[in-house]
Amino acid sequence: MSDMERELFQLRQRVDELGIELRYISTLLESSQLGINGRSEVFELLRDEAREKAESRLTAGMTKRCEMRPECRRRFMELLDENLDMMGQRRISEEDMCRQSQKLETLRSTAVPGRCDACFKEVGALFKDQTELMRQLRLYMSRDEVRESIEALPEEAVVRGLLEPMANVQRLVIMKALSRSQRSFSELSNLTNLRGGNLLFHLQRLTSSGMVFQRGGRGDYALTPKGHMALELINDLYLRTMAGGEGSNIHTPLVDQGVVGKVE
Repeated sequence: MSDMERELFQLRQRVDELGIELRYISTLLESSQLGINGRSEVFELLRDEAREKAESRLTAGMTKRCEMRPECRRRFMELLDENLDMMGQRRISEEDMCRQSQKLETLRSTAVPGRCDACFKEVGALFKDQTELMRQLRLYMSRDEVRESIEALPEEAVVRGLLEPMANVQRLVIMKALSRSQRSFSELSNLTNLRGGNLLFHLQRLTSSGMVFQRGGRGDYALTPKGHMALELINDLYLRTMAGGEGSNIHTPLVDQGVVGKVE
């Protein structure tokens, strides 16, 4: 391949990557208008795009004349597919990423020095791209990034916009009811045993914080995407801390929990 042909190939590859990245951005913008039911469709689209990118780059970047190429490509794709499947989770932990990183290092330990460098350079770059995509989607943050994020928390905004609106039993009852379907004022009144102005007060607190909206100004009430996410995160926190959910460990300080490896 001549220098010009190589440059043209790299340019076409970059154009393809930009196309995928633009579709990611478009999908994320659209997803902000979706409720909880549309999230799985968004995940499927992102995963398909990322898998297409991985297959294309492995085909172009791996060593061509090698009898192990089909088997190595299969193993690489298995690992990358596992990464993409994790995007269906609410959160991807550092332990999850360390486990995947260790699998890549295990594969690398079987490589022949000099002979396998190009292939592992390509799969390593794809692994890094997938990790960055998880960061952009706010599915994954390293412990250092979490600590930095906590330091930057705007206390007043968090309390006013998240904690205060949900720190009430009746408002939590309302949000749980709306997570199943939209409800009328009278239906919410029957569910909460609140009447007139009392119920309206709680609904106004939820609507002003962006957790709930009323269709058409006088129609039924429904959860916003923010409300869905807040309710899910509270449920997840409850399962992990108060209900003894899998992976919960409320007695061990975070800084004392070991980490298997580090994803760069």
